Amino acid sequence: VSVSNAIRALPTLGLVTFLFLLFTESLTATIIGLVVLAVPSILAGIYAGLQATDHGVVDAAEGVGMTGWQRLWQVEVPISLPLALGGIRNAVLQLVATTAVASYVGLGGLGRFLLDGLAILDYSEVIAGALFTTALAIVLDLLFSLLQRAVVPKGVRLAAVAATGKKVTVGGTA
Repeated sequence: VSVSNAIRALPTLGLVTFLFLLFTESLTATIIGLVVLAVPSILAGIYAGLQATDHGVVDAAEGVGMTGWQRLWQVEVPISLPLALGGIRNAVLQLVATTAVASYVGLGGLGRFLLDGLAILDYSEVIAGALFTTALAIVLDLLFSLLQRAVVPKGVRLAAVAATGKKVTVGGTA
């Protein structure tokens, strides 16, 4: 987890440009660069979710005779889903924000509006690109919020309400 968090310090533009020079293929370089940048958020969410699992519940699962794999998949993973999916959701938002860099190595996309607008000093084109990117991020965030709500077991949501004494949504406190 510490090593993957250190990867977050890599500048996106530098990484994608380096990979483009290494592979001489825009799509390959961009996909590898974006995957490298997404891994830390996903890994941090999964790690935090598993660490936050109540050890009493895990001990109880062991006490009823569950094997290590059964405890992991039937107890720990369902309980850790809100934080794990939060990490995935965070990674998706970061990727949407940084995918504009893909246009720098010739892939186009919404980043093309930003680069072309800056090149000809057409700030309305730059604003349009920024607004489209923002709208895409908001729509994806809403979709992942609905996915979190659909995937997280109701018992985990109810346990969060009982533990805090206030209504908790999957994405945070309501």
